[in-house]
Amino acid sequence: MKVRRMKIKRIWDKFGKFPAGYIKSFVNWTFEISYRQHTLGSFIIFSNKYHESISELSEDEIKELPHVMRYIENLYRRIPELNPDKFNYWQMGNKLKHLHFHGIPRYKKPRIFAGKIWKDTTFGKPPIWSRKNESNELVGLIRELVTSYIGRRVK
Repeated sequence: MKVRRMKIKRIWDKFGKFPAGYIKSFVNWTFEISYRQHTLGSFIIFSNKYHESISELSEDEIKELPHVMRYIENLYRRIPELNPDKFNYWQMGNKLKHLHFHGIPRYKKPRIFAGKIWKDTTFGKPPIWSRKNESNELVGLIRELVTSYIGRRVK
């Protein structure tokens, strides 16, 4: 399945509080870097239509989701600074009712990025849920790293 790019209005961020994370829009989903870096490169996949529950998704939305996840996973595996060992996905919708999935890259060994050592201290277990929003600057650096690999051929 070919995944098309599509620019959409970010209805989950009505007040534009989180502008630095946007990466790419697909037909039914949008991929953004999370402001809460549970582990390095944590991201969110938002539904482009307002839904509160997975059960509200159309067949087309359901069919596209694993392709979007695979796209992101393959992209991250090509980035030396990231190259996760595993991916976890959480969908809860407790605070933000707009349907979205948290993508959490998992790492057996620490990564170094933006002058910081990032350790996944709970690899193999549920991740520690960060409650701290990172700066636009850090999120922008992660976005720049990730977007620099979009379209690159694997050597």
